Amino acid sequence: MRCWLWGVSGKNFSMSRAVIQCRQEVAPVRFLYGPARMNMNKNSTNRQAAGGSENQKAERMSQMSEFPKLRHIEMIPVETEQGKMIALRDPLAISDEMVLVTVEGTWLLQLFDGTTPLHEMPEKCRQRFGWTIEQQVLRELYDHLDRHYYLENDRFRRRKDEIIRDMLDRGAREAVHAGGSYPAEKETAQQELDLLFEKGAGRPGPVNGLPTPAGIIAPHIDLRVGGDVYTHAYRRLAEAESADTYVIIGTGHAGLDRMFSVLDLDFETPLGRIAVDHQFVKALRQRCTNDFFSDVLLHKFEHTIEFQALFLQKVLSGRPFRIVPVLASFSYHVLEYPQFAYERNLIDEFIGALRETISASPGKTTVVASVDLAHVGPRYGDEQVPDAAFLQEVKKADDEALDAALRGDADAWYRSIAGKQDRYRICGFAPVYTLLKTIDARKGELLRYDQGRMDDNESVVSYCSAVLY
Repeated sequence: MRCWLWGVSGKNFSMSRAVIQCRQEVAPVRFLYGPARMNMNKNSTNRQAAGGSENQKAERMSQMSEFPKLRHIEMIPVETEQGKMIALRDPLAISDEMVLVTVEGTWLLQLFDGTTPLHEMPEKCRQRFGWTIEQQVLRELYDHLDRHYYLENDRFRRRKDEIIRDMLDRGAREAVHAGGSYPAEKETAQQELDLLFEKGAGRPGPVNGLPTPAGIIAPHIDLRVGGDVYTHAYRRLAEAESADTYVIIGTGHAGLDRMFSVLDLDFETPLGRIAVDHQFVKALRQRCTNDFFSDVLLHKFEHTIEFQALFLQKVLSGRPFRIVPVLASFSYHVLEYPQFAYERNLIDEFIGALRETISASPGKTTVVASVDLAHVGPRYGDEQVPDAAFLQEVKKADDEALDAALRGDADAWYRSIAGKQDRYRICGFAPVYTLLKTIDARKGELLRYDQGRMDDNESVVSYCSAVLY
């Protein structure tokens, strides 16, 4: 993986075109998504497209938008040999490279808002920041952002359409994190999963007459950090009567305009291909007036469903089953404040349609919530490294929220997080809320809880396995 370094410093700015190798300093890549996050497709052409020849650069510059607009891009503080910098990462991973900018450089990005003409930016810099900056430097920055598809323009849209067409032509969503978060080869992946079960819940035994769970909660943490915790939920699934369909509700980390997104494509894993329950998706679509089915690209690089598909394929090997992949993304604010009435209507419509579809389905259905809990430490915006006392405070808050979830009480789950203003940044709020509103659980059981260290700054994520009946 490469990161491109773009730097500005002082009151007169210069460009650095150095390409640097990302080592452990860029911890968010290594630990949140794994190396595969930035090398998703072994046949990817992104790097060639990102670099380009001088002729391609000249063509891009000739097509430069007069009102450039930066897309929604994640900004992550990182420590490098050059000091503290900000890593720009594409949540859609249309670019598989990150751009590192100085802190001052991020201030310039504020001008790429779609309303400020490029030729006015030097004066805007002087007025807003007291800086003197040459037009050519801004043009170079524009080119840097454009070749990484970070700008909302025709070039980005063409690349986005190409990726979607490739997915649809393939007829399945690739296992893009294989080879990073877990092995890409079938035999090696089997062995790695066996080791996780041995470390965690133990290898599953035969079906023992346990009822089919209405739902489970499993982590979506990188398997190299918390893979053993997954095994507690999946051993329970393995030893229970199987469902016919598993609705997997994962966090949509890139955000969703309509709060939910359903993918009507099969899922590939190193252990084999998992069929989507197309009849279920068709019935769900017919019950919806809004379009929750067209955001195909958001599924391509999202890991939250892929990890659950892998474990399902492992523990249900030889048994017939299908999946329904759903991404969910909304915070407690949407349920809390009156200005989000439109979003609440979307949530109510989708959950109502999902409930009706499950009820009308001829087979058994289990809902899988792919969930991480608290995110604390410098990596997630805290100034201080979390100490033992703070992590105990985090656990207490997690326990309160999970107690509500295991009672099947969606409103209490919501209130436990809203009451603290999401102080600990619960990543799985939307999937758990949707799970609880969908299944009418009567009882639940927490199988395992843990907290995993994510980087050298001791940032921590908490996660769990649980089952609901």
